[in-house]
Amino acid sequence: MAKSWGIKNLYFYMVCLVTLFLFVGGAISAVNSAMRLALPDQPNIPLTQVYSRDFREPADQDTFDPPPLEELKEKRAAQEQQRINYSAYTKRSMLNSIALMIIAAPFYLLHWKQVKPELSKRGARNEN
Repeated sequence: MAKSWGIKNLYFYMVCLVTLFLFVGGAISAVNSAMRLALPDQPNIPLTQVYSRDFREPADQDTFDPPPLEELKEKRAAQEQQRINYSAYTKRSMLNSIALMIIAAPFYLLHWKQVKPELSKRGARNEN
């Protein structure tokens, strides 16, 4: 049994372990990014709620002065740009995770296939 743990075989097992961790980490990250795309966690509060008398904190005065229309349009444009940036970042994150999985899988398969012949060679040597 001790002879089957040569340096070459240990190398193959370590590479398999690391690439398996990379693949699982990429899969978890890809699922997380997909969920963020499907169910965004950033709040999308309509500006009418922000400036409505019912949703504001009580003020000292009883009158409500709505902001100018230009300010509302600027805030809506900034909110929309933030949503677009968030979506783009999440898509990039998901593509990075998928790329990590695509790169790790062949390395794992290649090294795992090398472990089996190495074990069978050592087993044949031990029997002789």
